[in-house]
Amino acid sequence: MERGIHMPQGKWFRIGYGIIVILLIAYLAKRVDYLFNPIGAVFAALFIPVLVSGMFYYILRPPVRLLSKWLPLSLSIVIVYLVMLGFMYLFSWLIWPPIRVQSMNLVENFPDIVETVRQWLLNLQKHEWVRSISTDETFSSQNLASQLSTTLGDVLNSVVGSVRSLINIMMSFFLMLGLVPFIIYYMLSEGDKFPSAVLKLVPSHLREETHAAMKEIDLSMGSFIMGKLITSLVMGTLAFIGYLIIDLPYPLLLGLIAAITNVIPYLGPVFASVPAIIVALTVSPIDAVWVCVVIVVANQIESNIVSPRIMGKQLKVHPLTIMLLVLGVGAIIGPLGMIIVVPLYAILKIIVIRIYQFNKNNRIPKQPDLLSPPRK
Repeated sequence: MERGIHMPQGKWFRIGYGIIVILLIAYLAKRVDYLFNPIGAVFAALFIPVLVSGMFYYILRPPVRLLSKWLPLSLSIVIVYLVMLGFMYLFSWLIWPPIRVQSMNLVENFPDIVETVRQWLLNLQKHEWVRSISTDETFSSQNLASQLSTTLGDVLNSVVGSVRSLINIMMSFFLMLGLVPFIIYYMLSEGDKFPSAVLKLVPSHLREETHAAMKEIDLSMGSFIMGKLITSLVMGTLAFIGYLIIDLPYPLLLGLIAAITNVIPYLGPVFASVPAIIVALTVSPIDAVWVCVVIVVANQIESNIVSPRIMGKQLKVHPLTIMLLVLGVGAIIGPLGMIIVVPLYAILKIIVIRIYQFNKNNRIPKQPDLLSPPRK
């Protein structure tokens, strides 16, 4: 009796087979992209509101759960909403006016800043060590001025494009302003029912492992979002204090930029230092050095003292992996990709590890081949 022909069942074969299937699906989807464009448009419209709602859900959930021990859940949510509105009012009353003034002053002085930096670079190329770098005309006054004029034109075009993008963002913001509070409310009031609803869709023998994975993801995301919020506030405050000490112009605005860019892992301080250094160069090169000192000191305090105590190592992602993810996805998607890639990777890693451990623990022992001759 001849044995039937069986496909290979090795691990690497299954991985390769899965990759081929995924690539085939992607190719077919590209060929009929007109079918998926409406789906993509709907997804793009809902992605940001859901993302923002999820972030605020993890921020507001701890106080809501604390209040719900003594008060009804709906009343707890309303109280937390009112407190949040109070903080927003204080921000708009105390912090936003000086930020607005500094932003307008920076925009008005932007041509002067560019001209000051241009003159500084022109003076720099007069030094002997700069001229010794190259013997050609790369560092000539005419070339440098021409290059800087081109760069200035590119910057102005970017500013115009940014203004258009800002208008679109503001329209999206008003859309979110109507959607996000309702989404957050239902997340806070119905969030505890979500795991049970998902588990009902999962086969019974997978429910325990699925519940454990969901719990681990929830813990990691909560720690990451709350940790990033606190560490970003600390980074912005330290930068603001440092800029005040060195008497840097626009300290509050630049401190806010440091707080916002800190949500980008590892590269955030680099992005925060660029506008601060440019502003410092309009005062003196020594101030630019002091800006670097402020950013380095603030980053060391945040990463070595504050972050380990608040965030710990919940995501369990290697720093090199984070750097590669941020650079790679940032080059494809942009700043939003830099922000969301690490938590998304952490979620995917948890799911893959759970699936691997489940398959390993529930692997069926290989049955002996009854048709093969007995061993002597």
